[in-house]
Amino acid sequence: MSASNSDKTILFADDDGQLQEFVAALLHECGYKVILARDGNEAIKEARAFDGVIHLLLSDVEMPGMTGIELAIQINQERPETKILLISGLATGMLVLNNGWSFLPKPFMPEMLRDRIRDFLSEQPAMKEHLPNV
Repeated sequence: MSASNSDKTILFADDDGQLQEFVAALLHECGYKVILARDGNEAIKEARAFDGVIHLLLSDVEMPGMTGIELAIQINQERPETKILLISGLATGMLVLNNGWSFLPKPFMPEMLRDRIRDFLSEQPAMKEHLPNV
């Protein structure tokens, strides 16, 4: 467990229970606090109920109900300090990158996810004036 990560909170939304369990275990092992959600609507509820800073939204792009992109837009509006990392097995990377978010294609190795999150959280905050208003 990394002491430097113990103050970082990640909101993880994915409708794949096995992947969610695996990624949550990996994030806990890295020392992050993890808030789990099965879909975008649950993630919004969890974010609104959480009083602290959510450092990162990690979300699948394709989920029932609210997509990961819709979730990211909503989180950006309510918590502009939260960084966004979307994951998908679909070719949605360009849309994600054009919004100033980070993208990781599925499938990925645990080390790839761990390193991407570590590097992304250590970057300076992105300018978000260019995000679409919903």
